[in-house]
Amino acid sequence: MESRTKFFQRLGRSLMLPVAVLPVAAILRQPVAGTVVALADVPDAMFAQGTMGPGLAIDPAGDTVVAPAAGTVASVFPTGHAIGLALDDGTELLIHIGIDTVGMKGDGFETLVKTGDHVEAGTPLIRFDPAKIRAAGLSPITPVIVLNDENATVAFS
Repeated sequence: MESRTKFFQRLGRSLMLPVAVLPVAAILRQPVAGTVVALADVPDAMFAQGTMGPGLAIDPAGDTVVAPAAGTVASVFPTGHAIGLALDDGTELLIHIGIDTVGMKGDGFETLVKTGDHVEAGTPLIRFDPAKIRAAGLSPITPVIVLNDENATVAFS
């Protein structure tokens, strides 16, 4: 008679089936008030084609970007137009305020945190002037990109 252990080992081998890896859903607080738009609708090919990674974008109605979840500030761009976050769940995010706004050289952007700061969902990160961005002839659309999982999906709560 076969032992129980050997039976389950044999059974386990016969039940080994390929398992599909499901995309991870990052459900985040919306980092700035405004209308959510698909990444494909962002007027910049780098974001629209998903080259930077998956995500969503926001056409901002507000002027303050807040942390979409708890985590650590991984990087703050010197111009204040973008911020990188390492969320507590391991997700790495880029929040990029506007398109081609790096050329504004920080004019209209105020960084409220520094690299290494731990933040909670809702902590203000960057204050910006959408009217100044538009006056410069640029789009204020703000992509929110997952950097470390090309199969992730993003949703805002």
